Amino acid sequence: MYKVLIVDDEYYFRQALKISLPWSELGFQIAGEAKNGAEALELMPEVEPDVVLVDMNMPIMDGLEFIHKAKELDRKTKFLVLSGHSEFAYARQAVQLGVFNYVLKPINEEELQGSLLDMKELIRTERRGELELDDLRKQASEGLSVRKEQVLNGWLHGYGHDISGSEQDRLQELGIKLEGLHYRAVVVDLDASEERNLEEGMPIRKAKVQEIAQHHMQSAFQCVGCQDQDTRLVLIIGSPDGSFNSLETICERIRINIQNDLASTVTIGLGNGCETFKSISVSYKEALIALKQRFVWGGNKVFVHSLLAETGKKVGLFSVEKRSALLMFMRIGNTSETEEWLFRFFHDARVQKASMEMLLLAGIEIVSTCLEFLAEASQSFEDVFRNTTQPDMIQHVHRMKTSDELEDWIRSMILRAMDHVHSSKPNRAVKVIEEVKSYISRHYGNEELRIEDIARSVHVNYNHLCFVFKKETTFTINDYLTEVRMMKAKELFDQGEKVIQSVANRVGYADANYFSKCFKKYMGITPSKYVNQIQ
Repeated sequence: MYKVLIVDDEYYFRQALKISLPWSELGFQIAGEAKNGAEALELMPEVEPDVVLVDMNMPIMDGLEFIHKAKELDRKTKFLVLSGHSEFAYARQAVQLGVFNYVLKPINEEELQGSLLDMKELIRTERRGELELDDLRKQASEGLSVRKEQVLNGWLHGYGHDISGSEQDRLQELGIKLEGLHYRAVVVDLDASEERNLEEGMPIRKAKVQEIAQHHMQSAFQCVGCQDQDTRLVLIIGSPDGSFNSLETICERIRINIQNDLASTVTIGLGNGCETFKSISVSYKEALIALKQRFVWGGNKVFVHSLLAETGKKVGLFSVEKRSALLMFMRIGNTSETEEWLFRFFHDARVQKASMEMLLLAGIEIVSTCLEFLAEASQSFEDVFRNTTQPDMIQHVHRMKTSDELEDWIRSMILRAMDHVHSSKPNRAVKVIEEVKSYISRHYGNEELRIEDIARSVHVNYNHLCFVFKKETTFTINDYLTEVRMMKAKELFDQGEKVIQSVANRVGYADANYFSKCFKKYMGITPSKYVNQIQ
């Protein structure tokens, strides 16, 4: 729908005009009306009309003055003059101002409708042309952007060279303004935790990261940005005199602003300075090396290559003894010991300041041990993770950004493998517990029942049986036996038995007083009071 504003000082004429044409069928809607030019000027920004029907002879501000001022506000609006015969000279002046057409009063509805349809077609044509022009501009801009990315990525891979005057002009056209004699690469990368479930919005998030980073960097240095092949943001910094004294401070400011504005964290790696475009690739590689420190020390930090010390344990972390211990815990299904082993392993690796390469190698060795465990149980990795999409594990380990990420992934993988293997075979402990409970249900009335008798009945060592029962049920065998006896006593009382001594004997107690103490402790009330309550 195209919006129409009616400007005429005659109230009844305006009302008649609003009902004289099928406006909506023609593709128009009456968006407002005014009784003079001054009032109409105030309405223009609010209504934003596509078409204005305007009378020439009005008080306060006539039609000509209104059209002249309105065109200064919006040159795209179309004007149709409604003029009496005596105002024909004014109408011709209005046409000279760029008015689309004029219609004489009294209004001929067919003539007015024809003029409106002609105006609608003109508006459509103009807007179509504007869209096409915008598309051409966008294509040209995108073409320049692609070319700019290609040039900068070429520098990152060592294809830069000394630039002549004509080439400098070409770079200026691409928006690459680096006229300094010294350069430095900075890599800004979203931390792994920030990529959680954000794939759809990731391009926008990365664009905002680039906007924030370039805004702060350009306040002090010549700077251009691009995305490398792994979609990390790379800033190439230029300095005429080779001074980068404030660079670390600015990078820290970028990190903090991204965290505050986007609720995201980034890690930033800084390469060393260089003096030629060709050497930018060296600075870029140094920035990537600095960025890798995130694996050992965690993200949300700024790492400077020149400050990196040659530290990190280089010897193997996953010894034969450690492998054997892990495999044993997995085989017997001891989850708590397995988790403790993993925690201790990664804790010790951090204390020893193990290098990233050694941690990655250890991760791959632990994965291999897990695969060995599955093979022993005639299971495969696909059997365990059949409902998940799991990439090539070795490549997956190498793509991890922090040791915490590696530790969490390995723990999840191993515990899931253990659960799959041990839940798929008979659980001896569970069977033993069920046999114990069954034995107690048959012999709870025997006042001489002892745990040694129960252990012999299930063919398990006394101490081991106590340990397994407590581990699986969280309470002792004696506690369970007492609970069974008290529930049976309650059933007898509920069924009408009133003699406490009789009930005590039937549930395995020779001493009625001791039975009463146990009953009160368990039920919160003495047997005698309980009997009285149910009578």
